[in-house]
Amino acid sequence: QAPRDNPPPPTRVRMSKATTRSPFMNFSLVCGQPFMKIMGGVDAEEGKWPWQVSVRVRHMHVCGGSLINSQWVLTAAHCIYSRIQYNVKVGDRSVYRQNTSLVIPIKTIFVHPKFSTTIVVKNDIALLKLQHPVNFTTNIYPVCIPSESFPVKAGTKCWVTGWGKLVPGAPDVPTEILQEVDQNVILYEECNEMLKKATSSSVDLVKRGMVCGYKERGKDACQGDSGGPMSCEFENKWVQVGVVSWGISCGRKGYPGVYTDVAFYSKWLIAVVNQADCLHPVVFLVLLLCSLTS
Repeated sequence: QAPRDNPPPPTRVRMSKATTRSPFMNFSLVCGQPFMKIMGGVDAEEGKWPWQVSVRVRHMHVCGGSLINSQWVLTAAHCIYSRIQYNVKVGDRSVYRQNTSLVIPIKTIFVHPKFSTTIVVKNDIALLKLQHPVNFTTNIYPVCIPSESFPVKAGTKCWVTGWGKLVPGAPDVPTEILQEVDQNVILYEECNEMLKKATSSSVDLVKRGMVCGYKERGKDACQGDSGGPMSCEFENKWVQVGVVSWGISCGRKGYPGVYTDVAFYSKWLIAVVNQADCLHPVVFLVLLLCSLTS
């Protein structure tokens, strides 16, 4: 079901100029620096992914999302339906227990105006404005957002996090503890050819504005992970390269998972936040003219 009755996107983009000393746009003093390092494994340890949020209807987890500043969450458009009251849970690796978490109502929802599920999912991105800002802690911290010119190299090792199914076909019940899995980036052209071959399709399935992730069979995002982040480390900061969007089954050999390319939509994200927060500066950090390495 496509979203309805969402506000139109703003058309004006306001951006600060990058300094010669830093590859970052100075929209925020902090982002992308969790207090714990990644050590591998399946269960994510507390505080490893402090930008991960659970997007919820009433008290039920429906999708993942990521905190990009103190009052904004990035998620997938296909997670959003009209006339439903959403909230987000931040600050805890447990999807339901509330050890260190907060549950905050959503004030405003912005779905990309060209989101579509006709033939293939396109422009699968949305922003959620929280009812009030959160304070940053060891468990609540924003991820960095790449600029449009931030190129991601094929083969870059990134991490996908979420509370989705551990195996395809399992009951629609989220995993209790946040899961993490590494994925290698595949650019959209190669990914499109892989999926066309795997499905014997003549239709382009993966287009500009999408990026893919792939690992050996059995490692993938799955149902319930939608909207969550694919994060990559760059110069000791974590940048969100993708938003979990769609896939054909989960973890099948030769079938990459497809993500919304965050860099492709960075100007839209900035425009939405600038217009909605017209009395306040933009407070998420944009990476500029950088290249991730594997």
